[in-house]
Amino acid sequence: MTSTYRQVSLPDTMKALRIEEFNASPPYVLRNDVPVPRPGPNDVLLKIATAGYCHTEIMVASGQFASKSRNALPLTPSHEPTGVVVALGENAAHNPPGNSQGKPLQVGDRVGCITFRDFCNKCNECKRGTPRYCTKQDMVGVTADGAFAEYMIGDYRSCVVLPDRLDFEAAAPLFCAGATVFSAIKSCKLESGQTLAIIGAGALGHLGVQFAKCLGYKTWLFDARDAPLKMCQGLPYPPDAIYNSGKVDAQDQDQIDRIIEELGGSPADATIVATDVLAAFEFGLAITKSHGLLVVVGQPEKPIPIHYNHFIFRDITVKGSLLGDPATTKEMCDLVAEKGIQVRTNVYRLEDINKLMEDYHKEDHQGKMVVRIGDEK
Repeated sequence: MTSTYRQVSLPDTMKALRIEEFNASPPYVLRNDVPVPRPGPNDVLLKIATAGYCHTEIMVASGQFASKSRNALPLTPSHEPTGVVVALGENAAHNPPGNSQGKPLQVGDRVGCITFRDFCNKCNECKRGTPRYCTKQDMVGVTADGAFAEYMIGDYRSCVVLPDRLDFEAAAPLFCAGATVFSAIKSCKLESGQTLAIIGAGALGHLGVQFAKCLGYKTWLFDARDAPLKMCQGLPYPPDAIYNSGKVDAQDQDQIDRIIEELGGSPADATIVATDVLAAFEFGLAITKSHGLLVVVGQPEKPIPIHYNHFIFRDITVKGSLLGDPATTKEMCDLVAEKGIQVRTNVYRLEDINKLMEDYHKEDHQGKMVVRIGDEK
C-alpha cells in the first residue's frame, strides 16, 4: 500500500467545474459532488487557491486534446494551478520538487504546479532531462483533472515553491503564460542590449516585455489593439517601443522598412509570436534580421503560412517553445518577486465562469483571467 503523508483532514467531495461533453454550450457544469482525489506515490494534493484561464481552455473544451487523453470525460479544466500542499505521496514526501536540490515539499507549502505529470521515465526525452516532451505523460487540466476545483493532484516533479512576496493571484498566470514566454525569451540566448520583438500584448506579451527589460534587452511590442498596447506602456518595465501592427502588410517591404526605421533602423535580433493571429507570423519574420530567430508560442487553429524566402534567402531560424521546466519557472517566479514585475489580472469566482468567458472574448480585454477558488493567502 502506498503511504500518504498529510496533516489535515480531507472532505470526501468537492466543488469543481466539469467538462461533461465536448463543444457543449456552455462548456462547463459546476458540480458539488466531485470526489476529492487521493495522491499516488509521485503526487501532491493541492488545496487550490487560484487557477488561470487561457486559450488552451477553449481547445480542451472543444475536444482538441481528446486523442491524447487516457481519461474519459468528465474532465476538470485549468492547467495554471496554485495552492497549498495538503497531502503528499511517498516519493513526493522524500524527494525535492522539480529540478531542485533542496528539501522535499511539506504540508503547508505554497506552490504552483506546471501542467506536466506522470512522466514515463523510459523514453529518450525523460532520459535526456526534458520530460515535458514525454509523449506518455498527462497534463493537468488538459488530459487529466485540473485546477478549476477545490483540490487537485499535481506531480511533485512539476511543483515550484512560491516566493513569500508572490501572492496567489499573481502566481497563477506564471504557470502557463509566464513560464511560456519566459522560457521562450531564454531560448533566444540574446546578449544585453540586443533587440527582442514580441507580437501580442495579451497575457504572455505583457509579462514578456517586463521579463525582457529586466534581463537587459531592448524590447518592441506589437499588437493590433490599442487598449493592451496602452496598458503595457503603464507597466513597471514598459517596452522601448509599441506599434499597432493591425493594418501592416508584411509583404510590403517598403512598409516594413519604414516601421523598422521608425523603431531605430535595425530589425529585431529575435522575435516571439505570442498570439494565434495568422498574420502575426509572417509579420514577425519580416521584422526579424537575417540569421535571426523567430520563436513560436501562439497556437493558431490553421497551419501557419510562411514564405520560403525567409528560410533560404534570409537564413531565419523558426522554433517552438513549450512552457518551461521547473528550474526556469522558479527563476521566473523569483524575478517577478524581486523586481516587482506586475501581473495584470481579472479575478473571478468559479460561479462566475460564464462571465469570465464573456469578458475573455471581448476585443479590448487586458491582462490575465484568474479564478479565485480558496481563501489561502
